[in-house]
Amino acid sequence: MSPGIRATSVSSVRPFRGLALAAVLVAGLCACGDEGGRLEGSVSPLLDLRYTRSEAVLAEGELSINFVKPQGPGVNTLLKVSARVGDMIPEGYTGGLDINLAEVLEGGAQRGAIGRSVLDEPARVFPPLERGSLVVQRIPTAQGQRISGEFHVTFVNGTDIYSGRTIFGSFEATVP
Repeated sequence: MSPGIRATSVSSVRPFRGLALAAVLVAGLCACGDEGGRLEGSVSPLLDLRYTRSEAVLAEGELSINFVKPQGPGVNTLLKVSARVGDMIPEGYTGGLDINLAEVLEGGAQRGAIGRSVLDEPARVFPPLERGSLVVQRIPTAQGQRISGEFHVTFVNGTDIYSGRTIFGSFEATVP
């Protein structure tokens, strides 16, 4: 053996090879496309908030961002963030919106609502919002259009399991 060259046993090479393989696998998992993700907040330990895609829908004066995941032949809506926006959008407007989801409208209802519809899971009723915001860069107007934005909500304090908790995230939703 020449000076400066050290013999290495097979057992000291294996752990390195295992670490290299693990690094490649982790990099592959993180290299997913721009679809899907996970919503965050203090509700996340209570509910699975990982989604496959997000969809933006504007219909009958309501804007909704749906975070969905396919299950069998159907689709689970892991979280739906919706807002009554009919009074906020002038005719022909296609720009962005910054919506106060906790705003109380005439009649006492809140502008925003949070929902969830998952197969084999009991119906979820979330508490009213203490504060919340939904920001979209533009109004969804055409099928296939991409809408980016973000939202955050804090539920009112109370006795419900979700009381005082938060959910937030950013999205790039597609108009179905």
